[in-house]
Amino acid sequence: MAYPSRFRLAWLLWVFPALLLVLTIHQGIVALEIRETFNHGIPAVAEITNTFTTDRVDVTYDFVGVRVRLPDGRMFEREEMPVPHTFYRQIISQPQIKVLLRPGSSQPVVFAQTGHAHWRMAAINAAISFMAFLIVTVGVFSWNRYLSRRGDPSMQPVEPVSHGAPAT
Repeated sequence: MAYPSRFRLAWLLWVFPALLLVLTIHQGIVALEIRETFNHGIPAVAEITNTFTTDRVDVTYDFVGVRVRLPDGRMFEREEMPVPHTFYRQIISQPQIKVLLRPGSSQPVVFAQTGHAHWRMAAINAAISFMAFLIVTVGVFSWNRYLSRRGDPSMQPVEPVSHGAPAT
């Protein structure tokens, strides 16, 4: 059965739940990686090499650069490491900070004093995107179901509406 273009558009709306599902999976993986680094990382001391912050009302994000000397003498450096805005001032207030390091991981450095909260924030982000996924999926499913059962509402005949008692 060939669908008119407006029905194809309704089917294209499935892109939004798919994107939210991908976001949910990504945030879940990030949360697990942060927790894994926090729980099993190598304790080390990092030197803060640079900082960047923006305090715009609509967007706030913060980065720090860290340099870590590993126990075997090698150096691990990360130029831009995102930091939750709530922890930024606490982290940059000291020139050196305790970290947990897991080289090779997608989240190789976690600050020791904020690591637990950091992975919980990532897990909360995953939960919120999952709830958005469920809501949008129900909405897209309902709209597509409505269209398949009743057709396009814009193509339905308009019935006259009477306002009050008929004229005499």
